[in-house]
Amino acid sequence: MLKVRNGSAVNDKGKLNMPAGGKRSPDMAVDIDRLTAYSALLRIETAGAYSNVVLNGKIAKFDPGHISFVRELVYGVVKNKFYLDYIISQLVKGDASILEPKVLVALRLGLYQLIFMNSVPDYAAVNETVGIAKGKTGKEAGLINRLLRTFIRKRNELSFPENIRKRGKRLVNMYSVDASVVELWKEQFGYDKAEEILKNSNLTPPLTLRVNEMKISKHELKKTLESQGFAVDEPGNDLPVLNVKGRNVLDTYEYGRGFFSVQDAASVIAVKALCPSENDNIVDVCAAPGGKSFCAAEMMRGTGKIFAFDFYSKKVLNMEKECERLGLKNVETAQRDAVCPDSGLFGRMDKVICDVPCTGLGVFRRKPEIKYKPVVGSGRELAQKQYEILEKSSLYLRNGGKIMYSTCTINEIENRDVVRKFLRNNGNFTLDEEVQLLPHFDHDGFFYCILTKHFV
Repeated sequence: MLKVRNGSAVNDKGKLNMPAGGKRSPDMAVDIDRLTAYSALLRIETAGAYSNVVLNGKIAKFDPGHISFVRELVYGVVKNKFYLDYIISQLVKGDASILEPKVLVALRLGLYQLIFMNSVPDYAAVNETVGIAKGKTGKEAGLINRLLRTFIRKRNELSFPENIRKRGKRLVNMYSVDASVVELWKEQFGYDKAEEILKNSNLTPPLTLRVNEMKISKHELKKTLESQGFAVDEPGNDLPVLNVKGRNVLDTYEYGRGFFSVQDAASVIAVKALCPSENDNIVDVCAAPGGKSFCAAEMMRGTGKIFAFDFYSKKVLNMEKECERLGLKNVETAQRDAVCPDSGLFGRMDKVICDVPCTGLGVFRRKPEIKYKPVVGSGRELAQKQYEILEKSSLYLRNGGKIMYSTCTINEIENRDVVRKFLRNNGNFTLDEEVQLLPHFDHDGFFYCILTKHFV
């Protein structure tokens, strides 16, 4: 029988159903899959680096045999760090943070397999982890071996995060999230809703593709990818998106020819709500990596004009390359600070995309590192910046034009409160639509609203 722990499918033993690891190093000393995962986790822990960037680099370096297994190990440990440390603290009879990172990472790696991974026998989880530890931690490998075996013997005597009586502390450790996030969502939504959001934020997201319908229909792309062995699901909506399972979809001919891009459905929903129309003039003030601009350009069938601005020159160059891949001739990129708008475009735009920097509380499942960052001041200082960008961006609009204000966070201070302040200070704007999407299998957490400028 399967049950769910922290948003993951697990069996009666509490272990995730996953394949075992793979090939070994040339001297047969260690499993390359686990070595890749350990190396990535240690880098993430010590350098504070983003897991997706580090993992892709380590996979390229070590060439593991089972990439999906490696990804599950790395993302599983990163997503459940507090959960695992809660157990480790009992094993060491002190705070887990007293351990050296190289030891702590090895213990997390071993425990994750023992607790969450069904297909990995206990002996394999311990022996393979200790084998890696011998080469990375030296004499500390003995400590790691002893603690993992102690967990196996005493697992029924230990306290798990699910058993914590205080609800706030229980949610922090069950879902591995900074206490400030739990407190924020408790205040705004109540404990029950907060726990639902946390549970869904721990789900593994699908790989969602936005179909470039200027080049191919959604149905045609689905058939083409399925013929290459990919599992393709068409969500029950009228969006130009597909969910895909399979390796190396970005290496396909179809990707190279610009038939699709990777983009979460939530962003596509928001852009569609703005209703980009043929021959529109649009400004995207914080455009990089460009997904919303490109989505709008495709909906406009390559007509009109989109000015895609971003503060960072390297990101602007990347957007230019992406425009070329997608075959978009109606997008013009430029480096520009969102709080220093281009006065030459004032009053001329039909639509504005104002997707502002935010706390990112809606994308935990894609960027799990964000879970551990404190939400300083509940996001109030950031909300001031967001409001300034919205205020400046509204200057681009003609009378009757519409602006989309959006974030990838779940925080009323950054979302609803910013919009209400803008409406109070700008009587010639009205609110057409306001939506807070919460994390769901088909999309991330995301906020957007549509505001219309009226003649005064």
